[in-house]
Amino acid sequence: MAENPDNRQIILLVVWDGLRPDMITAERTPFLYRMAQQGVFCRANHAVFPTATRINSAALTTGCYPGQHGIVDNELYIPSIDAQQAVSCADWTFLQKLADLEGGRLLDVPTLGEVLQGAGKKMVSVGSGSPGTTYLTDPTITGPVVNWATAWPHSAKAEIERRYGSFLSLEATSAERNQFIFQVLQDYLMPEYQPDLIRIWLTEPDHSQHQHGLASPEVVAILADLDQHFERFWGDLEERYGQENLTCFLLSDHGFTTISKRVDPDQALVEAGFKASPTSNDIVRTSNSFYLTGSAQDRLGDIVRFLQGEPWVGALFLRDDLLEACPEMMPQSAVFGNHRRSSEIMFAYQWSAAENAHGIPGYTIDASSMAATHGSASPYAINNTLVVWGKGIKQGAVSTVPCSIIDLAPTILHLFEIKPPREMVGRFLYELLEEGPLPEALVVTQDTWEATYQTAAGLRHQIATYSKVGGYRYLDQVRLSP
Repeated sequence: MAENPDNRQIILLVVWDGLRPDMITAERTPFLYRMAQQGVFCRANHAVFPTATRINSAALTTGCYPGQHGIVDNELYIPSIDAQQAVSCADWTFLQKLADLEGGRLLDVPTLGEVLQGAGKKMVSVGSGSPGTTYLTDPTITGPVVNWATAWPHSAKAEIERRYGSFLSLEATSAERNQFIFQVLQDYLMPEYQPDLIRIWLTEPDHSQHQHGLASPEVVAILADLDQHFERFWGDLEERYGQENLTCFLLSDHGFTTISKRVDPDQALVEAGFKASPTSNDIVRTSNSFYLTGSAQDRLGDIVRFLQGEPWVGALFLRDDLLEACPEMMPQSAVFGNHRRSSEIMFAYQWSAAENAHGIPGYTIDASSMAATHGSASPYAINNTLVVWGKGIKQGAVSTVPCSIIDLAPTILHLFEIKPPREMVGRFLYELLEEGPLPEALVVTQDTWEATYQTAAGLRHQIATYSKVGGYRYLDQVRLSP
């Protein structure tokens, strides 16, 4: 324990991107399965909607929903940056431009790194996903932030280049990216910075699931490799810091679903007379949003009614300030959205509970050509992984109490005996702690929010379902039927 002579509590916050809870088995992920048996396996954890990476990265960083932190989709349409098209939040330089445009701040609320820094704690962050995802783990750079392609601040970037020669190229595999960030973390960041919180964001199994599908042989092999690598890393941590001083929160940013059918929403809007061409900027589509510009804004009601009748649409949400034009619509605040960066219309694709060729439930319609994806309001995309073990955590427990990715920041701050800022709306997960109540002792209820639309084919009912505990409300799913 040469790196922890004072027996400080060291907390790990680790993301396996896109890992569904039902992928954790003794056969696929023996180490993680064993840790889930030894600690607490949270079976009712929730991603925020839209169930996409950059949105949930910001939610994890702030303990807030998209309507508060401001990353409301995986791509954002900011006309003053690019008037023709939306820009992906995977591009950290776009995120920096957006922050500069809005007075220097990307996220509207305090971040976990900022709160820790204010209390004299240190955080380091590494990521093998997109540079934008890694950047969002600590966008005000309160400590070193390292991606396989770059690093912040400049001093950390320069030191990594001095030690390792260069960062990786775009051709690097996900395994090579994981290896690089673990090497930098173990050889440089941990001994040099002596962090109290270590944040790790791993791009798998998301990358492989997109390409090959859920529970495919390729994904099973990736999970085995990831599990073995993380077991070795955990052993290194125990030697450095002492097993009795470690607490780990291992989660995913969203679930995953198999793509059942592909659609082209832009072409559908062209054929309906609402878009001039698939690439025109009168209606700019992102993963879950339709931004309206120019004359399209005057046709909001017509566009909404068209979308309400489309069979590939599984849910629609109108920005709250526009409800007077379409009072029957469900507001974006119903799914904890509604921000100045929000589009006029948010949507999710239709989904079902059908199983794929490997027996994994959850299908969705999508515009992507990939094998599987996320982003919908289906329970298979919303239900994400959370396994917690180590110092101060119950042993051998399974919790079916609803919780969320936004609950991790306030819970970690509690373990450090730091008061969360008032803007942090996540719940402190007291039931996970040794001294906390048994999960089964907490009262969980459900409720719904319903909207009914008249379409040419008849009535369609949009139903949002929520779980509630202790005054906190969690979105379980939304679907539009028939």
